[in-house]
Amino acid sequence: MRPRLRTVRRHTDERAHVLVLHGGQQHSTEPTSWRQLSVLRSRLFAAAVARAGRQDRIGVSFLRYAQRGWNDGAPLRDATWALARVREEHPGIPVGLLGYSMGGRTALHLAGEVDALVTAAAWVEQADLPAVHPPTSGRALLLHGTEDQMTSPEGTLRAAERLREQGAEVDVRTDLADTHGMMRHRADWHRLAGAHLVQTLRTSTCDAGGRGAD
Repeated sequence: MRPRLRTVRRHTDERAHVLVLHGGQQHSTEPTSWRQLSVLRSRLFAAAVARAGRQDRIGVSFLRYAQRGWNDGAPLRDATWALARVREEHPGIPVGLLGYSMGGRTALHLAGEVDALVTAAAWVEQADLPAVHPPTSGRALLLHGTEDQMTSPEGTLRAAERLREQGAEVDVRTDLADTHGMMRHRADWHRLAGAHLVQTLRTSTCDAGGRGAD
């Protein structure tokens, strides 16, 4: 079983790139599948980010883990591999992460290695917090529905506080009545995630050397 990296949107002259990470389970050696609900839900986020970033030439990739479970951090190894691939294929441009559910947990662990961060319905354990560091832009967006029965909005709030303690500017939206699937207000979640990533990566691109100018 190997992780798989799929291109959702590619541009001939990309200014930035977003890697999307899907959810999973605490313990499972079952191979991931494109038909699993957490994968399907995350693909909707990926498509929304691709639409939002089209004019700014922001590419999007989607990582499918090798195994479905967290399994003491297996998705971190897969995501680290995927980030290396993205940087190899798109050298010198800012990179953002969007993680849903277990993908949010993974993204928080790797936030300090990228320029922009969005989590959605993130699974956050207290033990994760020491490993959480702000993205290089210093900005992050954390989203969570109030009716989530699978992962706790409190975990998202603790992650936000951890980032703020390190000087990050963190926007948190935990005020929409939605479940873990985040489908009831999907248009709002997609708009918020896409706008944050586009704005943050656009600024990071300009700061990195003026690639934002035609």
